[in-house]
Amino acid sequence: MASVLCVGIAVLDNMFAVERFPTEPTKVFAREFHQIGGGPASNAAATIAKLGGKATYWGRVGDDAIGARLIEELSEYEVDVGTVRRVPDRRTGVSAVVVDERGERMIFAFADRELDTDPSWLPDEIPDGVDVVLCDVRWPAASEKVMRKARARGLQVVLDADLTTDDAIARLIGYSTHAVFSSPALERLTGTRNIEAGLRAAQERTEGAVSVTLGAKGFAWIEGSDIRKIDSYSVPVVDTLAAGDVFHGAFALGIAEGMTIERAGRFAAAAAGLKCTRWGGRAGIPTRSELDDFMTAAA
Repeated sequence: MASVLCVGIAVLDNMFAVERFPTEPTKVFAREFHQIGGGPASNAAATIAKLGGKATYWGRVGDDAIGARLIEELSEYEVDVGTVRRVPDRRTGVSAVVVDERGERMIFAFADRELDTDPSWLPDEIPDGVDVVLCDVRWPAASEKVMRKARARGLQVVLDADLTTDDAIARLIGYSTHAVFSSPALERLTGTRNIEAGLRAAQERTEGAVSVTLGAKGFAWIEGSDIRKIDSYSVPVVDTLAAGDVFHGAFALGIAEGMTIERAGRFAAAAAGLKCTRWGGRAGIPTRSELDDFMTAAA
């Protein structure tokens, strides 16, 4: 069984389904409400576990009821949460997620600025048996520490290079073997909306592989000197929340299982696409058998 260590944040998503996003301040009555765990690294860990891999999550939450709930929920996904710290007197991150009838989402996030960022309590060694490390950019001090140790061990490291307000991606990309960007994050780092130019500029910052998720437009990466691209799967979209996290988790598992970037990209695109057909953020992650059937039917 392929094993992936995921490092980063966990939050509670409060989801509201509406017909459309308001264009001015008003009261909107949601037609559905759902609470579920979220956050890039923790969603990736849940994805890996549901797709048949061994998932370990390293992170921290507040010492509150929400933090306890998130740890319990990940345990129910059979994610190893033995190295999750509950920080005394601090609050766990939460978000309000508004999803419209097209499945697009708007997120209002809160993160406790006093939630301890010091990663010194994390283990000094990567656990035996880990094949790949996946790190998000929401806890960069921990990601840098773990990525350094993983590379020293000769492990492959996937960086979930999503949009952030700081310079975390610039600091971390050089430690990755696979940097998988969102298109807004690639634009912010490189200063261009042109995907090819952005990928080539990002490639100058790392010896690893660089790629970018393009939502409904697919997935692109550099292979040798060429820009390569695959299309997304055509699906009826219900909810896009967590789709990017699912992509990263599935991609990391694919790399851990020995897949090429192209094959891992197709595998991850299928997992993210199938998730988008289901309401509920993380609740929409498919099982491995569901994903295999979906890819077979789409072939």
